[in-house]
Amino acid sequence: MRTSFSRSLTPAATTVVASVAVSVLLASGQAMAAAAPAPGADGQAARAAAVVEAATGTGGVASVPAGLAPATSTGSVGMGAADGSSLGMALPSSRTTAGVRAGNGSVVYPGAVKDGSVAVQQLDDGGIRALVTMESAAAPSDYRFRLDLPQGAQLQQHGDGSVDVVRDGQSLGRFEAPWAKDANGGAVATSYRIEGDSLVQHVEVTAGTAFPVVADPTWQGVWNRVKAGARKADQQAVLGAIGGCVIGSIGAGAGCGPGAATGAIGGAVKGGLEGFFKGK
Repeated sequence: MRTSFSRSLTPAATTVVASVAVSVLLASGQAMAAAAPAPGADGQAARAAAVVEAATGTGGVASVPAGLAPATSTGSVGMGAADGSSLGMALPSSRTTAGVRAGNGSVVYPGAVKDGSVAVQQLDDGGIRALVTMESAAAPSDYRFRLDLPQGAQLQQHGDGSVDVVRDGQSLGRFEAPWAKDANGGAVATSYRIEGDSLVQHVEVTAGTAFPVVADPTWQGVWNRVKAGARKADQQAVLGAIGGCVIGSIGAGAGCGPGAATGAIGGAVKGGLEGFFKGK
């Protein structure tokens, strides 16, 4: 005759088995709870990066190199200027949060501002973006980027809203005209104002604004000057070619072709140097 396991146990043994079973169940539950991912900074950063990259796209965005973005939201982003000097840009932050690398290489600071986050992107062409994400209408409308400018430099605003860092009449780099987009990709009115050594971006939301909103200052240092030099070189090359053709045909007797070639080269060099050092 078979004797069941439960019948063969004494009351004391039954109590032991029951206690062991409860302990195993509790331990299993704790293990499963520990294995389940809890929402935290990484999850918030991933979401914030997705929102930012939906607004900016990922074309031309590089992974932020180590040391460029600060470890926390209260630090500054180091940026290079066209003359080899450097400047710092403090991120707008109402609380200290750690930077988390997420998305396509962006560094995100979840919750760094009220009802929002801050992110830093490196661009392929050497530019740097600092992006603010506004989660709701309760988010602030002004964001202050305090700048540590090179000695003797100052901020100069242009008609298109862009702001140059200028020293001795020469542009060291430029914050491009500001932009902001809502969740539907629609443009949101935004502008810069200069307050001392700070660049303040104002974002004007309305009742029809779809959140989240992403706003962005973009810094272009050396690359901005290279582009300016290229534009000026093209202009001066054309003028030099025309002038060289006339001089070669009439004055020097070399002919239009050689004169135009010489004039174009001289004009391109002159224009390139003017455009690079004057940033226009």
